[in-house]
Amino acid sequence: MAKGLYAAREEHIMIHILLSTYNGERYLPKQLDSIIAQTYSDWRLFARDDGSVDETRAILDSYARKDARITVAADKQNIGAKRSFMSLLEQNGGADYYAFADQDDIWDTDKLDICLKKMQQVERSHPNSPVVIHTDLRVVDGHLQEIAPSFWEYCNIRPDLLDDHIRYMAFCASVTGCTMLFNKAARICSLSIKENALMHDWWIARQTMLAGGYVVPIWQTTVAYRQHENNVLGATAYSVFKKSWHQRKAENQRMYQLAFPDIFSNKMQFWWWKAIYVCHRILTSRKSHG
Repeated sequence: MAKGLYAAREEHIMIHILLSTYNGERYLPKQLDSIIAQTYSDWRLFARDDGSVDETRAILDSYARKDARITVAADKQNIGAKRSFMSLLEQNGGADYYAFADQDDIWDTDKLDICLKKMQQVERSHPNSPVVIHTDLRVVDGHLQEIAPSFWEYCNIRPDLLDDHIRYMAFCASVTGCTMLFNKAARICSLSIKENALMHDWWIARQTMLAGGYVVPIWQTTVAYRQHENNVLGATAYSVFKKSWHQRKAENQRMYQLAFPDIFSNKMQFWWWKAIYVCHRILTSRKSHG
């Protein structure tokens, strides 16, 4: 096994990679190959298939036979992506760090190395704190042709604002699960997920910040984020007109319900902070564009 670029092998730092699959036979082998090709090799991959009816499970089993670092859960019940990923997180503790993987992406070979280097820098400054590291992504189509070089720019996501304030994160998710690396403290504070949480990645980032931890972006792409007709969630080019008033009202009501009472004590406070966030976003956007 090759030594990681940044993290010395003698430290015996273990990363658990958690992969939930569903009818992913078309793209799964290339994703598994990209994980096996990581320059940082002290990892274990725990996969759970969420009731696929194609050859996904057979592909997972074949890779597990070839690489002892890969384990496939026996459970095949269909419970949805959010619960499936959280089930993997609950059942596979014992690592130093954790990462999520989606079945249809492709990781850059140094993805784990890059995230681990940043994680260790943050932990030196903030020992014993929950920490989530996340990166940008390249948006590609089903044939890996580039749609956009930056997911954050394509979707108008501002991690420089959202990662800096728990109240801002209550309005918008900045963290994409397949780019995350998080530590044991972040895992522990995130295990009890609310049934109506948006997704597992947003929940872990939220809980990390609520616990006084740190969500830290890396302004670099580490994943080819494949877009196709079967994405659970995907990349949509930002447009101020893409949602109707009724959609925005329902979305804000859901976000308030998730934020009450641990972030906002009442609706007035929710709307006050949303107004501040919108103004801050407009002002910083104008500055950044001269």
